Amino acid sequence: MDDSVEPDRMEGQKPLTKWVDEMRDVIKVITDLSEERARHRAVTESAQREYTKVCEDVARLGAETERANGLAAAAQREQNALREEIGRLRAENDQLQLERAEAGDAAAKLLDEMKELVAEAAQKLQGPPRTSPFAREAKVSHS
Repeated sequence: MDDSVEPDRMEGQKPLTKWVDEMRDVIKVITDLSEERARHRAVTESAQREYTKVCEDVARLGAETERANGLAAAAQREQNALREEIGRLRAENDQLQLERAEAGDAAAKLLDEMKELVAEAAQKLQGPPRTSPFAREAKVSHS
């Protein structure tokens, strides 16, 4: 009877052994899945940190871009104002050169008129041209 108990016991152990082996396989799959989940979680967390960093960089660059655009707009306004000022100064310069040329012409005319007046005054002050005393005698002796 001793022998008959052993084969029944062996047959009873086979399903149990099979079940234990299957459970070991299931536990291994669960462990592998858990490890894979941990790796995926680490990758996901790293990606989320990188995403956060990129978002911060984008926000910083956006702010820098806005500042640069503001500076560019201010520079453009200043450039336009300077161009207008240059236009006004050129027009004023042209006007002043025209006035200077007119003043030069007027001064030259006045100088010519003064020369004529001085010449006339000098002639009037000198009186009529005097004839030489010798020239009178020559007239008298010829008569």
